[in-house]
Amino acid sequence: MKISHTNIQLRPSEWPVYILIAVFLTAALVLIFTIKNLALFSGNPVSSANAESAFAANHGGVLIFSKTDGFRHHSIEPGIAALTKECANKGWEVHVTENAAFINPKYLVPFKVVIFLSTTGEIFDDKQKAAFQNYMENGGGYVGIHSASDTEHGWEWYGNLLGTFFRDHTFLPHMPEAELVTETALHPATHGLPKNWHKEDEWYNFQQNVRGKPGFEVLLSLNEQSYSSVWRKMNGDHPISWTHELPRGRMFYTALGHNAQTFSDPNAMRHIMGGIQWAGRL
Repeated sequence: MKISHTNIQLRPSEWPVYILIAVFLTAALVLIFTIKNLALFSGNPVSSANAESAFAANHGGVLIFSKTDGFRHHSIEPGIAALTKECANKGWEVHVTENAAFINPKYLVPFKVVIFLSTTGEIFDDKQKAAFQNYMENGGGYVGIHSASDTEHGWEWYGNLLGTFFRDHTFLPHMPEAELVTETALHPATHGLPKNWHKEDEWYNFQQNVRGKPGFEVLLSLNEQSYSSVWRKMNGDHPISWTHELPRGRMFYTALGHNAQTFSDPNAMRHIMGGIQWAGRL
């Protein structure tokens, strides 16, 4: 059997067509990469090119921000799914991003509340810090969940917003069951919670106790006698969730959320959703 080989040669007149095809394919790949890496999404990703119009259409929305520059909790993705669902049930529009470039004056304006969902490490540059500080000082809402207190340790303003930073957590055992004490039933983040209830979690110890600081209110505390840990605790008074009212903005923090089960726990979700509602005046 004889096999013939045909050499295909392009005529000079055909070159521009193939060059245009190559340029088009390259541009398409660049666009796909940009959308993937700069996506800000609510249900479905929104490219950076469409982000401005998406934000402009959003009035009173919730921004979930989950950038990590250190340990990344496996509970982040279940948390995003649960919070998005619950916010949607309440009619609140939700956007989600891990891209700190969206923490700027233009994009923050429409949001009632920004949720730092287990962020870690140094997540902002100086311009982004200034933008977030300006947002809060002009009436914005902040919700910090779990390792939001293990974020930006070198940023003094952020530490003052939270009232303290993470110090360490329970160890041996890592996630013991502990008794939580609901200190007030009058706040949206505690309304309907039992006076005493139990949950397994990674329990944080903090560098300072926020109780008694001007503008702060403790919502939940831990009964330190109810669980074991080889590390020292908080000397018997152990706030685990609190608020901070600024002259114009509102801050809500809860240390709950290390494990994914937090976001299917009815008491924990009642607590978190109430905190979002209060911080965002929703």
